[in-house]
Amino acid sequence: MRSAFLLVGLVAMSVLVAVATGTSPPPIEAQGVSGADLYVANCAACHQVNGEGVPGAFPPLADNPRATDADYVATVVTDGLDETIEVLGEIYSSPMAPITGLSDSELDVLVEYVVEIAGGADESGAGDGNGDIVEPETPTAPLEPPTAGGIDAGYDLFIGQNRLDERGASCASCHTAGEVGNLGGSSLGPDLTDAYELLGGQAGLSAWLANPPSPTMTPIYSDRPLTQDEITDLVAFLADAPNQDRPSTNVDWLVIGGLVGLIVLLVGMAVVWRGPRKTYVETLRSK
Repeated sequence: MRSAFLLVGLVAMSVLVAVATGTSPPPIEAQGVSGADLYVANCAACHQVNGEGVPGAFPPLADNPRATDADYVATVVTDGLDETIEVLGEIYSSPMAPITGLSDSELDVLVEYVVEIAGGADESGAGDGNGDIVEPETPTAPLEPPTAGGIDAGYDLFIGQNRLDERGASCASCHTAGEVGNLGGSSLGPDLTDAYELLGGQAGLSAWLANPPSPTMTPIYSDRPLTQDEITDLVAFLADAPNQDRPSTNVDWLVIGGLVGLIVLLVGMAVVWRGPRKTYVETLRSK
């Protein structure tokens, strides 16, 4: 009994000492999270691990004066960017989705890391063709077609006709593209018909597929990544998607079919249950 009281006393004393000295464990959201980890998880797929970006697709962060502005970086991270910008003399129009799910402390750590990649907190170069929103003076030249890959092979991978090597979900589980309409694909995710152009062609789309940074796709493919051959074939298919015949009436037929089925069901129920029904007591009395 005396040992038990002694143990309780020691525990109570430890708690009092901790309170008195102001020591407490740091918030969970700030434990073990580094700027490098957050950058790799959310940014490196497009801007590359070293921050050099993908020319013509995703702007560089390294040596980018605009990215030394912490407030600007934080705004782009939380709000995304859907404007054409000029960075270090080159035009970029690939949209960037907001990065969601970051705590305030994680956002601060990520922004600090990006500013470090960009060359430090020096806002002297902000603007003047370094992240400014611009209106291109001449139309953007058409993107070059992929140099490798098979359109048919990419189509089979997209719809799940051929399984991915790592057994990840097929693209059509959530998306449509080109001739793959809602009957062959799904409208859960965005239509990928224009993904090749939006992500800057072969280099940009390949980098994106190699490590998808979206909150939905990251947990799906982080442990089941696409192989290089699969990426090459999918890029070839998506590059050709705008040239394919688009099924324009799939949704209409689905809606019409659903309404017809509902009407048939209601009519059938009316026929089966027509007329007054005898109660259980009335049924017993009639016997």
